[in-house]
Amino acid sequence: MLELSVSRLGFGLVAASPWLLLLVVGTSWLLARILAWTYTFYNNCRLLQCFPQPPKLNWFFAHLYLVPPTEQGLRKSTQLAANYSHGYLIWFGPITPMIVFCHPDMLRSIANASGDGLLLSAGDKWSRHRHLLTPAFHFNILKPYMKIFTKSTDIMHTKWERLITQGHTRLDMFEHLSLLTLDSLQKCVFSFDSNCQEKPSKYITAILELSELVAKRNRQIFLHADFLYFLTLDGWRFRRACRLVHDFTDAVIQERRRTLPENVDDFLKAKAKTKTLDFIDVLLLTKDEDGKRLSDEDIRAEADTFMFEGHDTTASGLSWILYNLAKHPEYQEHCRQEVQELLRDRESKEIEWDDLAQLPFLTMCIKESLRLHPPVTIISRCCTQDIVLPNGRVIPKGVICIIDIFGTHHNPSVWPDPEVYDPFRFDQENIKGRSPLAFIPFSAGPRNCIGQTFAMTEMKVVLALTLLRFRFLPDKEEPRRKRELILRAEGGLWLQVEPLSASPQ
Repeated sequence: MLELSVSRLGFGLVAASPWLLLLVVGTSWLLARILAWTYTFYNNCRLLQCFPQPPKLNWFFAHLYLVPPTEQGLRKSTQLAANYSHGYLIWFGPITPMIVFCHPDMLRSIANASGDGLLLSAGDKWSRHRHLLTPAFHFNILKPYMKIFTKSTDIMHTKWERLITQGHTRLDMFEHLSLLTLDSLQKCVFSFDSNCQEKPSKYITAILELSELVAKRNRQIFLHADFLYFLTLDGWRFRRACRLVHDFTDAVIQERRRTLPENVDDFLKAKAKTKTLDFIDVLLLTKDEDGKRLSDEDIRAEADTFMFEGHDTTASGLSWILYNLAKHPEYQEHCRQEVQELLRDRESKEIEWDDLAQLPFLTMCIKESLRLHPPVTIISRCCTQDIVLPNGRVIPKGVICIIDIFGTHHNPSVWPDPEVYDPFRFDQENIKGRSPLAFIPFSAGPRNCIGQTFAMTEMKVVLALTLLRFRFLPDKEEPRRKRELILRAEGGLWLQVEPLSASPQ
């Protein structure tokens, strides 16, 4: 009777073949997904029509190669910021829209909106980690790092003096400053001295290799999928380097857990007497309101991220600062005199924590260089909800927004004569009334760079001590900027370096 009833309803074939039923259900589900995607795509296109867009290269690639990661591409980015001063729409291929913002009025809505950064954790996990990581960047933790920055800088200076004596007066700033920042980070994060500025280190080599591989993969659109990338030689090298970095961090974490006492207060007092409290210590000791601590995997991820992202950005910032001061010897000498005056009556030529506020012109020079040559040129956000802009336009949920840091910093409607290096833009009188979102080298909003005080402190210390001992002159060839994960120069950023004949008085 059951078979007869099913047969009368026309489902006899389906009842006889569960695989056919599965096929029907699967096809229906796929069709529903396609229809839903089509509707969303159509609706997004309708909402995005109000955004201006540059001419497309062709229908398939659209704007994909409009701004290449080269000197020419950066000039194009500047031109787009001038032509579309508040922002514009681009298409990453025929079906993926992105909105680029390069003006403070528009950035405010994006920076404070709910969104996921492509290199960041999402949702509750990110909020919890941000809360737990904040104590690691408190000034009481950062103060003792000043001696680490000084020691690492002294090592670099000794190497420079030796090279100059041997006749090598033309030096690549990126090469030397990357090793310096890696050296200081290893000491601040792990309390580990690899002597990487003087001899090769497998860990440091792996970090540098990862930076190179990520930048290279970013340019190869068809290798963005993991299953394809890990079939390549570069994918194999990436996994090997990751394994080496993870193993090093895991070993440090396990050793610290083994030696961590029950009485945390006594441990902190003992640490304060012997050495600095490093990043791993803080991560191991911190806990949330419920008394829950970070897992070993979470600690490893945060430590590796700090090492990976922290060294390149600071090295880029320092390299371009020295370049800009070499191009403007009057500003370089002004900074030098400011540091000399600060340390005039001291036997020890070291920068103390309280000295950082006593270097206003040097700080202005750093900020203007970060405006003209921001280490991170763009960041992205994926909207988790519809966002209404001040002009009434709507960014649909799911659309990726690009915060164009470089474009904002070079936007003539935000910065008059944006290509001119002028530290006095950051004089106290000149910053009054300027939007805080006009200058965003460390991003903005709740997802801004948590390590920006660390980075600014290191840059001030390294720059002050370096100007005390050396003079910088521009190289014969003007560097060609190159946009990777950070702002680099093709073939390195070379400067002529001269030791000062007389010690600072």
